[in-house]
Amino acid sequence: MTKYQSKRGRHKSADHALDRSLRWLESLEIVKKVILGITENTRHKFTPGHLKIQMTVQGGLKFKGYSGNGVVDIFVRIEPEHVARLSELIALRFGN
Repeated sequence: MTKYQSKRGRHKSADHALDRSLRWLESLEIVKKVILGITENTRHKFTPGHLKIQMTVQGGLKFKGYSGNGVVDIFVRIEPEHVARLSELIALRFGN
């Protein structure tokens, strides 16, 4: 891999605060791919850039990403043996 190669899927753009969290997530060795889903323009109580684990699914984890404009669905592709480690890192960084 080059110095910095994005692990994102086809959709790459995100709010500035959320983009920082996504870049941190991409920097982890255990993360294979970050796929951004649908963005909903809604109000929420979380600070922009917050990531929250929704559920474990086959192939990785589903997240909600909170930006200044709303909520983004995120799928993170990781190996099953790394799910607990990533959950622990998210809890340490975002306090879920």
